[in-house]
Amino acid sequence: MGKRLYRITLISAIVGLVISSVFFWLFYQVETKNIEREFQDEINDKALSYYKGVKFNLESVYSLKAHFDNNEIISASSFADEAAYILSRHNKVQALEWIPRVPHSERSQVEAQGKAHFEGYQFTERLASGVMGPATDRDYYYPVFYLEPLETNEVVMGYDLNSNSRRREVMQRAIASGDVQLSEGIGLIQSDDYRIGVLSLLPLFNTPMMANREESLRGFILGVFDVESIFSAIYRGGEDQEIVIKLWDATIPANKSILFSRDLKNGSPDILLNQYRYTRSVMNYAGRRWVLEAIPSAQYFSSRRTHTPWWVFIVGNVFFGLSTWFAFVAARQNEDMQSDLDNKNAQLNEVNEKLERLTKTDPLTGIANRRYFDEYYELEFLRSKRESKPLALLIFDIDFFKQFNDTYGHQAGDRCLRLVASELERVLKRPADRIARIGGEEFAVLLPNTTNGEVVAKQCKSAIERIAIEHKTAKHLKIVTVSVGMVSASKLDGQTPDSLFNFADSALYQAKSAGRNAVRCIKILPEVVPELETLC
Repeated sequence: MGKRLYRITLISAIVGLVISSVFFWLFYQVETKNIEREFQDEINDKALSYYKGVKFNLESVYSLKAHFDNNEIISASSFADEAAYILSRHNKVQALEWIPRVPHSERSQVEAQGKAHFEGYQFTERLASGVMGPATDRDYYYPVFYLEPLETNEVVMGYDLNSNSRRREVMQRAIASGDVQLSEGIGLIQSDDYRIGVLSLLPLFNTPMMANREESLRGFILGVFDVESIFSAIYRGGEDQEIVIKLWDATIPANKSILFSRDLKNGSPDILLNQYRYTRSVMNYAGRRWVLEAIPSAQYFSSRRTHTPWWVFIVGNVFFGLSTWFAFVAARQNEDMQSDLDNKNAQLNEVNEKLERLTKTDPLTGIANRRYFDEYYELEFLRSKRESKPLALLIFDIDFFKQFNDTYGHQAGDRCLRLVASELERVLKRPADRIARIGGEEFAVLLPNTTNGEVVAKQCKSAIERIAIEHKTAKHLKIVTVSVGMVSASKLDGQTPDSLFNFADSALYQAKSAGRNAVRCIKILPEVVPELETLC
């Protein structure tokens, strides 16, 4: 009996030990999977946040392009003021530049113009020795003509981008696409720690566009972005000791390069868990494909582990009957860990939604920006054309706004823009009606399924007069007024979004020519040829 009891006790102990060991292994694996999923979710959110951060900072070159679109001639001081204002809102952008297209026949003339705002200005290129020297004669030059901030960047003034084969490749892509393109990683001269940056090149074309796009090219808006500073904005404290992160430019798989990397803090000897290496695409945009690679350290996992598996193992061996209870406790702890993970994801989603709103909202007025308006306009145009419904487009321009800024200052000008935007938005009644700021002092309103857009245009004009913002330097009334150009199409057959926008722009030009504070309308009727549009 004693031996049998001994055997039963021994077998029970062995069974209890085996079952406890199995439970220990199962709990350990579940916890490991949860931590791995948390790690991957965290990297996914970082990649998405970084992409939104890049898109947000790219708005800086579009904002500067709008300044060029609204001004035929840009002076050095005007460029510096506008660029400084944009850089104050996009503080991750290191510099903004204007790169004109200059034929060889005009080189001497442009260099002489450059000396007016920068002493010793000339077209330069980097020689084989690494120093800057005069640019070699070539058919066309793409020199840095305006630059903000100038301090610490003087060596770049006059640098001919056409002297560098990699810059030429980015310029050719930008010309072919007509939109912004990004360069490969470059060393930033503004930093002392050899950080990597990228260049964004946005082409500006003369209108009307010629068959040869390069012949229509005015030049490029160039932005210099600090890759690390954009990424650091989404980096939370403590990660330097837990995760190794690398951002790759994988545009050319055989020649991928590191744009940004962050190792463990102070060269920590902590073990990296390469089996949990995770790769996530950040973006495939503007001619570049960026990939984020992350490796967790052993500390990342250990700091998130609980003592649950060990407690299950120990208590199971002491008293096997309590194993079910401890399994319940472990499940509760895992649930708490998952709840914490969900809370973190909710916080990151909130940040992502905020970034999404920033990419679609004009930060000064709080209404939609040009990029969002273009997307909405394209969708509504196609819907109206598909459903044979009317569409009205209004463009507003604040009269003599430059004189207003010169008289009252930029802060008063910003307040004026906000008041005008708020008043125009108040006039709109329907949910589908959309207002956006599309330029410095230009606003656009889209009215889907509308045949009486001129009524709304006149209401908006009168609303701006009613708020009576003082403008003592105006040439007509001594208050701020707007000129309005409107196009109304009962059917969109034979029209494109660009042609409709050009009609509205033409009507705005007629309103300005009529002395401003006026409304001019172009109606496109289905039975009338385009030359017979009527003015109201």
